[in-house]
Amino acid sequence: MSLRQSLIALGCLVCTASVAAQRRPMLPPPAQPPPQFRAGVELVRLDVSVLDRNRRPVRGLTPVDFTILENGVAQKIAAFNAVDIPEPAPPPTGWMREVAPDVRTNERIEERRLFLILLDDATIQGDVRAVNNVRDIARKVVDRLGPSDLAAVVFTRDNRSSQDYTNDRARLMAAIDKYSLGFRDMGRGVAGDDLYFMYSVNVLQSAVDVLTALPDRRKSIIYVGQGVPVDLSMAATPQAPGMGAGSSALAQSTLMLRLLRQMLDAFEDARRANVNVYTVDPCGLRVDPPPPPPPPAPPPTCVPGLEVEYLRTVALNTGARAVVDTNDFDPGVQAIFEENAAYYLLGYQSTDPQRDGKFRRIDVRVNRPGVEVRTRSGYRAERDSDARRKAELAKSPLGAALAGVLPKSDLPLQVTAAPFPLPGRRESAVAIVVAVRQPLRPDEQRHVEKVDLQVSAYNVDGRHFGSRRLIANVAIRAGASGLAAYEVLSRLDLRPGRYQLRIAANVGSLSTSGSLYYDVDVPDARNAPFMLSGVVLTSPAAPIAAPPDAFKGVLPVVPTSLREFSRSDRAAAFVRVYRTSRARDASAEVRARLVDDAGAVVMDHTPSLAPAAFTKEGTADVSIDLPLAQLRAGSYLLSIETGAADAPVRRDIRFQVRD
Repeated sequence: MSLRQSLIALGCLVCTASVAAQRRPMLPPPAQPPPQFRAGVELVRLDVSVLDRNRRPVRGLTPVDFTILENGVAQKIAAFNAVDIPEPAPPPTGWMREVAPDVRTNERIEERRLFLILLDDATIQGDVRAVNNVRDIARKVVDRLGPSDLAAVVFTRDNRSSQDYTNDRARLMAAIDKYSLGFRDMGRGVAGDDLYFMYSVNVLQSAVDVLTALPDRRKSIIYVGQGVPVDLSMAATPQAPGMGAGSSALAQSTLMLRLLRQMLDAFEDARRANVNVYTVDPCGLRVDPPPPPPPPAPPPTCVPGLEVEYLRTVALNTGARAVVDTNDFDPGVQAIFEENAAYYLLGYQSTDPQRDGKFRRIDVRVNRPGVEVRTRSGYRAERDSDARRKAELAKSPLGAALAGVLPKSDLPLQVTAAPFPLPGRRESAVAIVVAVRQPLRPDEQRHVEKVDLQVSAYNVDGRHFGSRRLIANVAIRAGASGLAAYEVLSRLDLRPGRYQLRIAANVGSLSTSGSLYYDVDVPDARNAPFMLSGVVLTSPAAPIAAPPDAFKGVLPVVPTSLREFSRSDRAAAFVRVYRTSRARDASAEVRARLVDDAGAVVMDHTPSLAPAAFTKEGTADVSIDLPLAQLRAGSYLLSIETGAADAPVRRDIRFQVRD
């Protein structure tokens, strides 16, 4: 089912709130501001890498150093931004790197670097060292990510554990840890391992196709795998006369031709969209095998062969580099990030106004000798039908906001979500808080803004698991100016599992939409003697929220997405403890530990829940006041833990205190 088909409202709530101009910063910028690209009307946007002879980025160029040609005609540069992303500084304490904020924001998300980590579990052989190297290489890539980078993890065979784009290192590492050995060398008959080779090339081509839809931003694929033994010379050789249709040689040649055609198509798409495919060989330095033992011994693994040529060919044809024939992967991974650390964002308005749908070649030149310029090779002009489709899509702004590979940031949003298992049911109520920050129109009269909100849940396979639609009528007081900040509350009931929440909001008067995608894990409260819900924060300093009864019967508090407080504010963390039948009549120890950004413990509270503290449904609510008045300015991690020492259940939440 497509996203547009899944946008079916299962519920509609109408709420009214009075909102004044809020000067408290609701959507703080990321720790390292991502590159900003000045938008224009109908601009053709390019990300351009300029590399020297050693493939190091050339910095310090200005617009006068560039010439853009479209179909040979010079174009005027209308937008320019030099991006230089410094090496991420190590955080003062480990939790600041490993624990992701529970609040996600779409601010400038469309301008961040994208790294798609493609782990080939289809063609890997049964070599323990190579399998372990795949995980280690992928972890090295995640360790090199900057605070504003987004990465995804995809597999070529088993994608049940894949991870969509996120900056949550824990989720990326969890996906990497699921990498497992495929079934290469176990095939039987003429086809042998052909199916797995096809898996590998198909997924690589699909990954390029997906990123082709994002032509105006920095994006790379990092392929980690043994490669496919595509015999390029065999594919280019005419078939021998008289070769029977059932011949294994003909079948093999047909497969090679098919794989080669797919590779060439992928290379062309990659060049058009400037998708660089870096390849890393987990076999490392390959050596010739000893004489083979007699059958049915398994074939040798990680030996020199066509796979290495495949890895080199993929990288060369997409303007990237191949990390092969080495057992030291660190320099190769470092070089990948160095090449992507400095680049230029350019935009121009085409001098050709025709909407003919034809392909237009782009040639970007730099007035420096001995440099290599990498950018997309062209684009297809719009047709009149494309403009009509855009107009039709604009009539459904929520659909337009949700249909992209990445969220839409035209309307700034931030989201947090926390699951609360429902006693006696398999489902958990996922409490969702969507914060909206919108500029106010000058108006001397009180007026009402109509906010249309859609929340939908999907699993990793893209299966739809429910939606909620809310129409919020937000009253803006007369004379209000600046930014209006308010929160819209929603709830979805979901069974245990991994989900991606897709949230979109539209403000009618602004004709502006935004969206945000949020990963949430719904726990199974029956799997341990004790279980914790998600953690929410509540504070009188939070923006106004509606509808007020959104979590009636689930939460006794109104949660907020606010995570920055002053020392004069009041705030508390709320969590629910669940006692299953395996711990009947038992007491529970709950430990609340607060750590600052230097790693020092500033609060260690251990309340005990006696059996009488639990309801007949086996739940007990815990509220922990944050000692904001005693905290210095900085970042903090609150960890709440319960359960047995050998099987603790823990929830983390980050917040900041400002001067």
